[in-house]
Amino acid sequence: MASSTYQFQRWSPRSKTSWAWRVFKKHNVEFQRMYSTFDTARKFTYKNLGTTGAQLTDSPTKHFKFERAWEAEQFSDVGDWTTAFNDLENWVNLNALVAISSNLETYMATIIPLALESDVGVIFGTSQRIDGIEILKHGKEKPFNFDEIVTSCTKGTWDSRASAYERAFGNIPKYLKNNLSDLDKIRNIRNNVAHAFGRDIDESRRKGELTTLPIERITRQRLMKYQSIVWKTAKSIDVHLQNFHIGEYQAVLFYHSLYPSLNHHVHPSMRAVELKKKIGQFGEAPVGKDFCKGLVEYYENI
Repeated sequence: MASSTYQFQRWSPRSKTSWAWRVFKKHNVEFQRMYSTFDTARKFTYKNLGTTGAQLTDSPTKHFKFERAWEAEQFSDVGDWTTAFNDLENWVNLNALVAISSNLETYMATIIPLALESDVGVIFGTSQRIDGIEILKHGKEKPFNFDEIVTSCTKGTWDSRASAYERAFGNIPKYLKNNLSDLDKIRNIRNNVAHAFGRDIDESRRKGELTTLPIERITRQRLMKYQSIVWKTAKSIDVHLQNFHIGEYQAVLFYHSLYPSLNHHVHPSMRAVELKKKIGQFGEAPVGKDFCKGLVEYYENI
């Protein structure tokens, strides 16, 4: 196999996706595995009830084994059990949406400060003019604090988040801008599930009420639609920030952390060899010696 001749270019990323996106993707795969097991178990359960000739008026104990008597006593018949099982499916869907939404917010809270740290000049309208790695290398130990910007991009309505994102980076992905309404619906459902047991937050906290409010309903189809929107939103953000504000920052940052442990009395090409050996631990695909030499030269000359 011929060795890679790809050259290091600080603002042109070799990888199409960021490290943060890869973590987001892994969490999404984990969710899909768990959700698929529930969905197939649901289908199998109903198929089995049909195969055994179950009737809605049957006693649940005729078809299910309950560990405790009180568990069976909760259901008047199979029809009643079915209603509860359908409620469970809805509850799984609601909490799945909470997890999906949280995955997006965690991704954004990771990628946004990374992009700002890399291209710190973007805050002042001078994108790609100030390399954050130079500040890390020569400045104080913890030079960056983007908490306020990150919070404004990950909290509040999606209209306010989008405005904060655009203020920070001077631009906003088209897909994100076009799907703010659905993203805000997801946000509202997420908040209701997380803070009010799936009910409207304000209504559920009214004093003097003993009745419970109807729970939010979400079908599998609607959940999959929202998951697709979240996926494409994260992807659009990643394409934007990776290509315009992160570039090869993650690789340079890795070398920055590796540099103190290297021999500084040998030729830089020897340190490039060490970088080539170790960069795979960072999660990157194998890189060629030309790339590593270019990265080492760049970092050691800033």
